[in-house]
Amino acid sequence: MEHNFFQISKHNHVEFYKDGPEYRQKFLKLIISAKKTIHLQTYIFMMDEFGKQVHTELKNAATRGVNVFLLVDGVGTRLLDKNSELELIRSGVHFEKFNQFQIRWLYSWGRRLHHKILLIDEEYCFTGGINVLQAQTDFIPQLDFALLIQGPALVRLTQYCQLIFQRSSAKKIFFASPVKSSSTANGVELKFLVNDWVYRRWQITKQYAHLTKKAKTEITIINSYFFPRKSFMNQLVAAAKRGVRVRLILPKFSDWPNYILASEFLYAYFLKNGVEIYLWEKSILHGKIATIDNSWATIGSFNLNYTSYQQNLEMNVNIYSEDFTLLLKKEINEIIANGCERLDPKDFINNCSLKKKSLRLFYYIVLSVIANLSIGLIFQEDNNSENKFNNLFRITGSFLFFVLGMIITMNSLLKGFPFFVISFFIFYKQINSNKKKETF
Repeated sequence: MEHNFFQISKHNHVEFYKDGPEYRQKFLKLIISAKKTIHLQTYIFMMDEFGKQVHTELKNAATRGVNVFLLVDGVGTRLLDKNSELELIRSGVHFEKFNQFQIRWLYSWGRRLHHKILLIDEEYCFTGGINVLQAQTDFIPQLDFALLIQGPALVRLTQYCQLIFQRSSAKKIFFASPVKSSSTANGVELKFLVNDWVYRRWQITKQYAHLTKKAKTEITIINSYFFPRKSFMNQLVAAAKRGVRVRLILPKFSDWPNYILASEFLYAYFLKNGVEIYLWEKSILHGKIATIDNSWATIGSFNLNYTSYQQNLEMNVNIYSEDFTLLLKKEINEIIANGCERLDPKDFINNCSLKKKSLRLFYYIVLSVIANLSIGLIFQEDNNSENKFNNLFRITGSFLFFVLGMIITMNSLLKGFPFFVISFFIFYKQINSNKKKETF
């Protein structure tokens, strides 16, 4: 598959949805309406109330002759029980788990399927950040977003879903060529973007960087797991210093509380340099949205963190429409007005206990170490077999020296120490090798 698989597509119809009953009802209705094909690709498939309904309707669709292709992530959906899997397969659903542990997994260590796509009959598509689960806090749905899309952009998306499913399956599956979808008069221009660092696809990362540098009036970002690269942090601050209003809407609560502590370590840098930070406090924040000026918006699965940069298979949709961007900005302003607390720079920086500062620093260091580990372990595919061998050789060698060091340390710390040093230098060489391959 070529690196730039998607192009800008015109004349598409787009509707914006927030997670909640209306979204879930529409999601189920689309599955029930399917006549030919269903592609569902998701990181999490949870057998809660909503998941059970989706599970039932997928089985019903397969039973009535619809070709159903369900791809879930091998880690994100690890809690899906075996009986539920077998029920799907017995009903005729083509069911696969993405990147389960296997020998070839060593070439893409930790790579995860993180995008969320429901594609019906090549005519309707839900995509965004919402998994198949009913996440809520005190009966308030998590803050998350999706787009319902119709139009010619779905032809290429269908081909992409087919290819991802084929690569994830041990069976040979032959798909029919997608039928061209009808255009919508006065529809919007959009483009699907993919981040897949293993295969040198980082369109989402590059787009964020490019448009942030060009922003003239306003940048607004909603992000759930916020731990960006230093270069992007500097770009946001540079924008604020040249007069651009920069707003970050981030979670006050999270399913990973320690992640928030690590993110908070970065807040002081932003607050000192004029970046506004708002904390969503009504429920869990899981959504990922950005708008820049009045002409560009993006919604998808991509978090501004190293996992999305360099591990996950991510998908965002860019919308090039002033009308849609203004509609989205109105939604964002309502979110800020009705559910957010704005951080006061002086209060956040000065009125913080030593214990809290220490915890923020500790978890920041932990996340930074993990980020560098991901750079080392998630090496890129390369047509050059020698490079593949060198990558695997360095990672395996580093691991073996580390294990030897652990074993020898049980008898003598001094004798084991040289093995740890060798392990570190081999692994550091692999990190540098991967970083050199980045071109943005």
